[in-house]
Amino acid sequence: MDDILKKYNCLSNNEKIEFIKKIIPSLEELIKEDKEQLVVEFYPILNTILEKYGLNIQDIMFMLQMFSNKQQ
Repeated sequence: MDDILKKYNCLSNNEKIEFIKKIIPSLEELIKEDKEQLVVEFYPILNTILEKYGLNIQDIMFMLQMFSNKQQ
């Protein structure tokens, strides 16, 4: 896992954005399969990060929905 993180950190901002766009479908599948566990693990972390930038979970869910609609 550390190797993946190191490689990610070496990417440019545009490459990081493209990477995130490519993993969103996998994330959506994981959410469908094990939503409760993901919420328990990630909600506190995500909420803290989002608050730093003036966003909330609803904003992110809206963005994911918009992205998902574009993919169809």
